[in-house]
Amino acid sequence: MSNWDFRTDLAVIGSGAAGLAAALTASIDGLDALVIEKTGHYGGTTALSGGVLWIPGNARMQRASADDDMERALTYLEHHVGNRVGPERLRAFVTNAPRMLDHLLRHSQLDVETFFGFPDYRPHSPGAAAEDRSVEPRVFAGRRLGKHLRELRSRGPIAPAGIVGTMAELRQLASARANPGQLLKAWRTLPRNLWNRAAGRRHLANGAALIGRLRFSLLERQVPLWLNASLSELLVEDGRIIGLRVNVDGQRRNVQARKGVMVAAGGFERNSAMRGEHLTAEPKASYTSGSEGNTGEAIQAGLAIGAAVDLMDDAWWAPTFMPPGGAPQIVIFERAKPGNIIVDAAGQRFANEADPYNDLVKQMQEAHQAGAAAIPAHMVFDHAYRAKYPIGGMLPGITPQRHLDSGFVIRAETLNELARQAGIDADGLAATVARFNAMAAKGRDDDFQRGESAFDRFSGDPANKPNPCLAPLDRPPFYAMKLYPGDLGTKGGLLTNEFAQVMDTKGAPMPGLYAAGNASASVMGNFYPGAGGTIGPAMTFGYVAARHASGQMA
Repeated sequence: MSNWDFRTDLAVIGSGAAGLAAALTASIDGLDALVIEKTGHYGGTTALSGGVLWIPGNARMQRASADDDMERALTYLEHHVGNRVGPERLRAFVTNAPRMLDHLLRHSQLDVETFFGFPDYRPHSPGAAAEDRSVEPRVFAGRRLGKHLRELRSRGPIAPAGIVGTMAELRQLASARANPGQLLKAWRTLPRNLWNRAAGRRHLANGAALIGRLRFSLLERQVPLWLNASLSELLVEDGRIIGLRVNVDGQRRNVQARKGVMVAAGGFERNSAMRGEHLTAEPKASYTSGSEGNTGEAIQAGLAIGAAVDLMDDAWWAPTFMPPGGAPQIVIFERAKPGNIIVDAAGQRFANEADPYNDLVKQMQEAHQAGAAAIPAHMVFDHAYRAKYPIGGMLPGITPQRHLDSGFVIRAETLNELARQAGIDADGLAATVARFNAMAAKGRDDDFQRGESAFDRFSGDPANKPNPCLAPLDRPPFYAMKLYPGDLGTKGGLLTNEFAQVMDTKGAPMPGLYAAGNASASVMGNFYPGAGGTIGPAMTFGYVAARHASGQMA
């Protein structure tokens, strides 16, 4: 083919963490790169996320031997992922994750800090770590992006009242009313947010800060990023992917990719037809927190030229509130705070409320399939909980009347009236609360062991004794909020090898085609290892793909 409209070395489809890491690595290694984004905003789901990366053996770890941690992490992954993913890919991840982070820390504007104290999601498993594997981006001055700041994908602030803070700071603030010492630990949020309001500055935190730092690095290197540029097809010649056909603002452009094409366009969580075909656990797209552009066309383009796929029946699950007229709200640390329970329509608990979000939704789905009417489930709490902790975008002690009027929040003076309004069996709820209160008074959950794991305790309230996750529900009024089986994105996509090369249906790599992030079948299989278990591998295999394309890895 000779009628190229644009030529580059590595063409990257998608502008989330995986795509930007691939383009940045390619540029650092001396390649020309191009990023295309089908929507009018860059950043993908990453820009809407907490922005945490799970990086075993990372340079920010306090342990003396990072190499030892990488081997321990491999043990942890092998224990939970098993043979669902080939050992070569697992080892490629733990080997290259710290290399990726070091490479970008040295050669770009990326900067991270340790999410101190955050344990892996299965902290008692072989090879699990009590802390230090999760890192998050430092707050970034959005004004440095200039006119490109307005093109950054946004869905509003993660924290109530628009507070800009790292995930570590937001966790500390969440317990500040019950434990004022936590406010001192998060002191940086006060001058930052005052400056934001007074001077109109826009500091970026969480996933927005991660994307902002990567985008600024690409701007420094003059790597082009095309918005409103959708993939039409992958171009193949003599068995090799040589480029792609793109529609840019309605005009067709043929792009040559001399070293390869990188598919990093996210999953298919926004595609109802694909969800209905593959994701039978929850075919509804309405509960997803994934980016609006994640409709699976890049995965379909790979299928059209013979690529293999895997894990199409799974997602990165997260329990979710659905505020009327607003975006879905994932529910992370709130569930572990003392003074709440989660019940089905019969008023029965079915899981440890403090479990990792991915695990809790799977238990919700399993309970519902077994006939427990757990979708939606109900999060039930009392006045003491509402007075101390933020929830559903609300500050502690402040429940807007509009949320009560819409039914987003149900409030009643008695559990019996709460059950009637929420559609929960009143006798079942009363019995459950009575049993839970008795266990909470003793500080021991005999039914689901809430508060016994390091992850539970990290997410709870350290000021609450003897169990940071347990307190009775005994102070009216009582509250209920519906909880849905949401997701952060789908987990299945193009099957890749340890070099991020896409595999064909016969088990051979497809020359010139790479994939990473949620457009690829996750290296984590059906497992979720810890905070950042999506973004860490996404950026790692973006880095691996670029290094392989540049000849730096073989």
